[in-house]
Amino acid sequence: MTPQPARTLLCPGCGREVERFYNHNLCEECFLKSFALFACPPVIKILVCPVCGSYFTSGKWIESLDPKEAFFSEISRSIQVHPDASSVKLDFSEEEIDQARYLAHISVSAVVSGVTVSATADTEIRIKKETCDVCSRIAGGYYAGILQLRADRRRISEREVEECMQLADRVLNTFAAKGDRFAFVSKITELKEGVDLYVGSINACKHACSLIIREFGGTSVVSSSLVGKKDGVDLYRITCAARLPEFVRGDVVSVRGRVIEVAHQDRQIHGIDLADGSKVSFDSKTPVVKLGTRDDAVAVVLVAIEDDTVQVLDPETYRTVLLKKPNFISAEAGSDVCVIKTSMGLFLLPAGDG
Repeated sequence: MTPQPARTLLCPGCGREVERFYNHNLCEECFLKSFALFACPPVIKILVCPVCGSYFTSGKWIESLDPKEAFFSEISRSIQVHPDASSVKLDFSEEEIDQARYLAHISVSAVVSGVTVSATADTEIRIKKETCDVCSRIAGGYYAGILQLRADRRRISEREVEECMQLADRVLNTFAAKGDRFAFVSKITELKEGVDLYVGSINACKHACSLIIREFGGTSVVSSSLVGKKDGVDLYRITCAARLPEFVRGDVVSVRGRVIEVAHQDRQIHGIDLADGSKVSFDSKTPVVKLGTRDDAVAVVLVAIEDDTVQVLDPETYRTVLLKKPNFISAEAGSDVCVIKTSMGLFLLPAGDG
């Protein structure tokens, strides 16, 4: 069988014979000359917050620490790529004209009708400074929730406040990373009874309160109040009161005639009986008398150990005192141990912080 010669086509653009037509019945060369891969506006305007660096795009503010991220986002949104293009790749570089203007050199490559096509164009990027919604609200003291830091029947300590605020900050950072732009504290108020944090996000405020109670024990109460309407929808503010327990780690207390060092308190008081070293728990409603704290402890010499008793020096009289040996004592005679002197007598304390 005699092979048939290859079919040739005549390009209407240049008149050359070709074996294949591309878009609009043109040869590849004429097709590439006539084809516009993308269109780009001569000027692209970007709103940037001068406080936090966020930029406004597609009707919302986006957090960004890198200006190139904002440039790329707006260039991608502003250019129009030919509908027949596939496997589109966009790249650009920028030159600073002044603090508010940049010249962007854009390059685009794609595949159209099986042909790899590329094109370039320049556009001017103009930066306009405008404070974003979040920074405006922070500056105006906006809040949707109040996180109250309190303690039961005592004044909350500075250390506890600091640790609670660190936990709250961890929650706020987590919510902010997930896109909650109102996960911020706009104001901190110190009161005689504790500290109030004014939080922009209701959900973040609730979660921060829950984490504090989970870490410290205690109780929490959440209440809400109607503050107005927006677009026909009721607007509420909440108050999350985190009340830390009365007794904390390191407190030495008397419960039902037993002297214990508190480990933690939730619905019960948990700790170590300083007389024998056993772990004990009492209902938090049980009458408790505070005798002191681990901060009141002093170091004394362990004079001797005999079976289930030990001899230590009284820190005030320097006389030898005989005590029952608690199971947490592993020190040898002649070494230092911690003791606390209370209205119920002298007691050894476990090593470390209990």
